[in-house]
Amino acid sequence: MPVITEEMLRKIEREGHLDQVHITKKDILTPSAKEFLNKKRIGFKLEKSKDEKLQAAEKEEAAAAEKNKETGKEKPAKRQYRDYITGAIYDKKPEYMTQLFGNELVVKNHKRILLRGKFDILQAETVRYWKKYEKNKKLEADFSQTYRYIRDLFISEMTDTEFHERDVLGYDIDTLKDITHNTVKYYKTGHLFEINAAYDEAVIDLNCLRAISRECEVAAVEAFYKEGKVQRADILKALNRLSSIWYLMMLKANNGDYKS
Repeated sequence: MPVITEEMLRKIEREGHLDQVHITKKDILTPSAKEFLNKKRIGFKLEKSKDEKLQAAEKEEAAAAEKNKETGKEKPAKRQYRDYITGAIYDKKPEYMTQLFGNELVVKNHKRILLRGKFDILQAETVRYWKKYEKNKKLEADFSQTYRYIRDLFISEMTDTEFHERDVLGYDIDTLKDITHNTVKYYKTGHLFEINAAYDEAVIDLNCLRAISRECEVAAVEAFYKEGKVQRADILKALNRLSSIWYLMMLKANNGDYKS
């Protein structure tokens, strides 16, 4: 135990640090040291040592843990899931269910989930053919625009937010519909019926993507049309115009627009 004497305090005073003296319960003040501090009108109190402070903190933590245990607060609250249809609550997500939005669950054959499956296939196939034609800069550029259109449309459905229309391939989506419905006016050719092996490979591949997008559109109608009432008309319109986008790319390929 350190013994604090008057002489020690006078030395500290000469060094200008007397007001910084900290005295703990383990320290021993001589009577003359106490008198010296009183004369200097320097108040002091016996502070707890580091060991005592540590022990006190540990006791407080133990008491808090015991209290939390008694009140059931020692474990964080479990994540809960809610059945979107019935409102039932689940502590664990059943394997046959998936998330529709946030913690809202539906069975995996729900029409919105089936639509997402179609979107997933469409997006994957688009990327596959995009990669195939990446060396054809003109066709690659159109693939890039179309892919972003599909991606943003998919995100709009998953987040349940509005899809914002924009120009694709240099046209607004309503003009795209007009072009693909009046092919003679714009391309001096009729419609591309009965696509077969005689067509250019790019036309055949783009027709495959057009057919997949049609499947996605039908799935969207299944999900958003019920008893004469339509939901998400923005998505239904956008998917209908997606077929026009692919068809316009087919017309361009057939016309030789993508050739160097």
